Amino acid sequence: MSLYTKEEERAIRVQRQVDDWTKSGLLQPQQREQMLPSLKVELRRTNLFLRITLFVFTFLIVSAISGLAVVFLESVVELRSLRWFALVDAAVCFAAAEMLVKRYRLYHFGIEEAVVVGAAASFALFMAEFTDSFSTMLGFAGATLGAIAIFVRFNYAYAAVAATLLAPMVIFDFEQSDTFRRLLAFILLFTVFFVARERREDHDPDYPSDIFGLVQAVAWAGMYLVANLRVSPWLSVPDGYDTVYWATYVVIRVLPFAGLFLAIRDRHRALLNVNIVLFVLTMLSNKPYLGAESKPWDPILFGVMMIAIAIGLRRWLSSGPGGARAGYVAERILASESDRLALAGNATVFAPGAPPAQALEAPPTFGGGESGGGGATGKF
Repeated sequence: MSLYTKEEERAIRVQRQVDDWTKSGLLQPQQREQMLPSLKVELRRTNLFLRITLFVFTFLIVSAISGLAVVFLESVVELRSLRWFALVDAAVCFAAAEMLVKRYRLYHFGIEEAVVVGAAASFALFMAEFTDSFSTMLGFAGATLGAIAIFVRFNYAYAAVAATLLAPMVIFDFEQSDTFRRLLAFILLFTVFFVARERREDHDPDYPSDIFGLVQAVAWAGMYLVANLRVSPWLSVPDGYDTVYWATYVVIRVLPFAGLFLAIRDRHRALLNVNIVLFVLTMLSNKPYLGAESKPWDPILFGVMMIAIAIGLRRWLSSGPGGARAGYVAERILASESDRLALAGNATVFAPGAPPAQALEAPPTFGGGESGGGGATGKF
């Protein structure tokens, strides 16, 4: 059972929408002031940057305290017994996070998040060390269970996403063929997608449908990642079977179009964004799949094609009745969308650029001669 009520979660989400609508000009400031009193909740919150800062510092403090305890106990207990210390540490951290929420009414404040994430990390370590030898499969299983527990108790969306991504990693530790592991992971992610989709349709559009919709989009992206052998060779080395290879070639072309159809029909923004990215990845992996030689002008042609698609889609939407088709418009309505685009543009600063040009080596210099003589007394 969650520590936060559905009424609190929904009120917070509506507050964000009201602020976004006001910033976008859809609501007047007077209307916002009239709506906010009915959406007030007795929870302590903070902005994103302070939340991240508090999370980082608190996690470092929790890790340091746990590490000091391990160093102290290492001299009095056997190293093998420290796995039980990890279990106790996980229980203490989880209880401390609950106490912070109940006593101080923190909501996504960073401090309680760092403590409960530390609890999940300790539980994953306990599971990995449960046997005599370190087991990554049990470690991933423990991390998945910890993420599920965090989501159920604290309603953190990233915990649900983490559980969705960590669950297939348990399968990839099986001592089976790559084809079997990928197929089993694909089936698992499809099951998560189907369950999340059903849960999303059964709830109100604000909460908890937004979290289940995010899980649905992540599971769909995971299915594509498992199926695309050219994008995920680091995940597990493909077996090299021609039938499986060309079957995945077909699957990665079907998934983006099927996902776009579902996203448009269900009005699912996160799934729509994911499948646009998957469509781009499919186009980029076409030549590697076919074993064709890449040409220097390939990025130019790809960019021209994407621009043509964007312009054509924009014109098609704008030509509809009232500048819309089936509720979709070509213009950005919410200010938050512009903020996301600006954030994505700022992220390109971290993209690797072209290597710097190598400077030519300076020619050797020779010391000048004295009194003529062609440098006979100079230094070389």
